[in-house]
Amino acid sequence: MISRSAKRATLVARLVLLLFVPVAICRGETGTEDQKEYDRILYLISNEEWKAASDAAASYLAKTGTSEDLQARLRYIVIYTTAGAVSTGAFDFDVLNNRLKPFIGKSVTLPDRPVINDAQPGRMNAICISDPHATSFMVIAANKTNTTIHAFEYVKLQQAVDFATHAGEWGSITGTLRRIEPNPNKSRAIVLRIYINDATVAFSKHS
Repeated sequence: MISRSAKRATLVARLVLLLFVPVAICRGETGTEDQKEYDRILYLISNEEWKAASDAAASYLAKTGTSEDLQARLRYIVIYTTAGAVSTGAFDFDVLNNRLKPFIGKSVTLPDRPVINDAQPGRMNAICISDPHATSFMVIAANKTNTTIHAFEYVKLQQAVDFATHAGEWGSITGTLRRIEPNPNKSRAIVLRIYINDATVAFSKHS
């Protein structure tokens, strides 16, 4: 019989694959290669190869002709994976600062996360809302095992959203990155805080 903890670990591993839903990339003859590159980044994330994923995402983001939607997704991937690389000691905090500062004032799109209309202290990689009409809340982005926190993500919405009607669905947040705050204590267990304003939420249902 599989233990509850084993089942939860399996679920979390699956969620990581869902968090960064692949997007269709259409740029003429280069589309196939670009899709392969994006899929490789997702594969690296699923294996928690943070440094390689961060480097690959940053390189992809630097390409010309990338759509605004994909750029916003890639910026968040760089944030998440660079923080992950710091948590393992692969990067230091100077790399984190240098890589993330250019994103301030630009759009970021967070991955799909389950919407839970009931605050659960310490719940990670989920949108947990105690007030169903909240205009601001925090999401905790962590690794698979919830042993390191990549970022506390403080979100301020453009307007209230009725989260109660979307409980059990998945939400992806898009907004403007206003501020980043690396941990002043340089802790690798809790790496970063980010602040996102003017945010909207796109909801979807996953089978």
